[in-house]
Amino acid sequence: MSAFVKKHPALSFFVLAVVLGATPLALADAGLIPIKFTQLGALSSSLAGVVLAAVAGGKGGVRELLRRGLVWRVGFGWWGFALLFTAVLAPATLWLGSLVGGAQVDWGALGPIWRVVPMLFVLILLAGVGEEFGWRGFLVPRLQARHNALMSSLMIGVLHSLWHVPLFLVDGTAQSQWAQEVGLLPAFLGYSVFVTAWAIQHTWVFNNTKGSVLLVAVVHGAGNAWIGGYFDVHGQAGMVGATCLTILMSIVSVAIVVIAGPTHLSRTNERNKLETAQPGAQPDAENGAG
Repeated sequence: MSAFVKKHPALSFFVLAVVLGATPLALADAGLIPIKFTQLGALSSSLAGVVLAAVAGGKGGVRELLRRGLVWRVGFGWWGFALLFTAVLAPATLWLGSLVGGAQVDWGALGPIWRVVPMLFVLILLAGVGEEFGWRGFLVPRLQARHNALMSSLMIGVLHSLWHVPLFLVDGTAQSQWAQEVGLLPAFLGYSVFVTAWAIQHTWVFNNTKGSVLLVAVVHGAGNAWIGGYFDVHGQAGMVGATCLTILMSIVSVAIVVIAGPTHLSRTNERNKLETAQPGAQPDAENGAG
């Protein structure tokens, strides 16, 4: 089992994460648990990462993975990007959406900005920490040992998009609402472009912050809080807003690739990688320090 995980980390991770993530969805769809408990599926990614780190590397593998969640000395600029980038992107999306036929936004109805604070806290823990020990902490270093940073990001974008498929099939989720509005295939494809573009940004942050799971967890959770919480882009501007958001996110990610380069998604640091083919191999803890 250990040899299989080391040889096929992406396949091993994806299968386990899908099984763990789909379980609460199946229970909710059967009426055995409330729909709100489907959010527990977000924890499946990090849980899968920890389990497979243990299978592949024993206690040392788990320590290496969990240690990435303690990397916080990465510079104020990266903290600022992680917390506030989507706070700029979301209103820009609403403004652009209003120009191209979307609803006019009542900015005064958004309420005081402090309302986002509890959203940030909850979503960084649930969506960020709940997923990022898996997608970034476990998977990115293993893929980057075999592929460049861009290819690794694209692979994760595809897998992460497919991991969301059950959400499109269960009534009551945001994804199922999108599918009802525009059709299952267009909704899934549009969402996949967004997820893949965001995966490039996650890898960019990860490789420039010493492989910090903490920072990418903040990127993930803050994005959910600003985009889907405080500014509620889809609720405010519908599919026009969602489309504009995907376009803007893609433009930013293309700019990152052009400026930072596809090999490392960094101009100053090598991509953070973990060689799993060699039994007992340990990662360079400072690989990607910035």
